[in-house]
Amino acid sequence: MAASQPATVGSVAPFLAKAPPISIPMRHFVFAAVAFWVFAAAFFLGSGRFLGFNFQALWVLGLVHTLTLGWITMSIFGALCQLTPVLWEIPLPNPGLVKLAWWCFAIGLVGFVGHLWADLQNFWMPAALAVLGVFFYLFVFWKAILLAKKLDWTGTHLALSLGYLSIVVILGLLLAYDREMGILFSDPEGVLIAHIHLALVGWVSLTIMGVSYRLVSMFTLAHLESKTPGRLALVLVNAGLIGLAADCLFFGGRLLPLWSVILVLGGAAYLYQMRRIFAARNRRIDPALGFTILALLGGAVWAALGLSLAFGWLPDTTNMRVAYIFAAILGWITPFILGQIHKIVPFLVWLHLYNPSRGFAPGIKLPKMQDLTSQTIAWMELAALTPAIYIGIAAFLMKSEILIRVSALFFLAAATLYLINTGLTLKHLKWSPYSA
Repeated sequence: MAASQPATVGSVAPFLAKAPPISIPMRHFVFAAVAFWVFAAAFFLGSGRFLGFNFQALWVLGLVHTLTLGWITMSIFGALCQLTPVLWEIPLPNPGLVKLAWWCFAIGLVGFVGHLWADLQNFWMPAALAVLGVFFYLFVFWKAILLAKKLDWTGTHLALSLGYLSIVVILGLLLAYDREMGILFSDPEGVLIAHIHLALVGWVSLTIMGVSYRLVSMFTLAHLESKTPGRLALVLVNAGLIGLAADCLFFGGRLLPLWSVILVLGGAAYLYQMRRIFAARNRRIDPALGFTILALLGGAVWAALGLSLAFGWLPDTTNMRVAYIFAAILGWITPFILGQIHKIVPFLVWLHLYNPSRGFAPGIKLPKMQDLTSQTIAWMELAALTPAIYIGIAAFLMKSEILIRVSALFFLAAATLYLINTGLTLKHLKWSPYSA
């Protein structure tokens, strides 16, 4: 039996002793999967609301936050809850507070998006509840960092990204309040640009960069001694982001071309580090790594669009800006999350139910980790997601409602397949004979 299990079996006991209850990360991953499907369904049903006179700002804003908060941020919070014992070698602090944070964040997000889509007033109030949840998460994760036995390369990225998240939620709440009152910001567009980039680059991309060095290296069985390109990427991305945010907040965005160049150079250094990891891999490309490669390609396209907008090579119109954000959220961030979750969720379920340290009787045939998910469905997800991304980007660049509908249909297919695959894994928690 031992020969059929992953090589990590001998090291699971210390991890299990510190790991939080499986219900904590799983509630995040389930909510995130549902939010991804809700986005895809709403995108498909309302795809005519994006262009020209049909553009509906509040509806689009709700859709964006369904993605950025419900899908992306909820996925990251779930992953960080589970990675805390791995990264910092301590149990997750205050798991009860994490559960409270989840309820505040989930209820606040549903209320905020519901207010936007129903065109109700005072939508800053549910937003404030979601922000309260985020601050509970921040308290827990900062406490973990302060209690950490060591802060490695990945931990440094996460400490910075959590700092940016603190700024993002404050700016977001102030923007939601100022939209109704109009008394806080003389240049709300500049504040919005800073808010978006602090979220997409500072919070999410820095988290992805830090986690990818640990997880992708582990999943590919690659080991690299030199981290010089990654360290250069960390410096350049932070310099470019701080410069861009300060410029947009206080100086009217006068030097956007400069900051965009610095950010793109940082992205190029990160891409080179990832290329070296893939070149050193000792494992074939599976769906999870396929999603990661798709994410790296999407990140390059996002950078190219940002550079083109900053230098005026593309007209600075609403549709071009939507294409830019679309490439970031759905071309770069979403494939990366899908790739990692396809590994993390089956691993957690297998570890909870089937690891040999539970003392199974000799001769019992237990499922392998890969048996808890369908690689065929995962490949189908990847096959649907790829055209969804690039047809969608082309649709906004070309102002084509037909292409938006086609892209939305592919996204709905990918999200539905992902929901099915997630269900195949989670059903073991309910119906496995070893789930008691």
